[in-house]
Amino acid sequence: MRPENKVNLGVIQVHKRVIADICTAAIMEIEGVAMARHVLLEDIFGLLGKHKNSAVEVRMDANGQVSVVVKVLVRYGINLAEVSRRIQDAVMTAVEKMADINLRDVDVSIQGIERG
Repeated sequence: MRPENKVNLGVIQVHKRVIADICTAAIMEIEGVAMARHVLLEDIFGLLGKHKNSAVEVRMDANGQVSVVVKVLVRYGINLAEVSRRIQDAVMTAVEKMADINLRDVDVSIQGIERG
């Protein structure tokens, strides 16, 4: 958190699920990219009344630094290195803007190529 944004009014906690939702929204804005979801797993969690985003994993280390792993599908014909950098930039910017959290890193895992 930036020093100019620190106010002595209490603690603000942002759940990992919220960070994952911010990442998902940022990625969905990028043309030719879709989230690689595990539909069966998400359906089971949905039946249990829990929200599970299997395409985004948010990790926090012992120092409190946050890292994100995103699993995506990319449309055939798109440059993988370029789209990966765009995903990293979009996720970093969105999380910093919305939650005021500086991510340590954003790992992009391309799970497959979509045709058509």
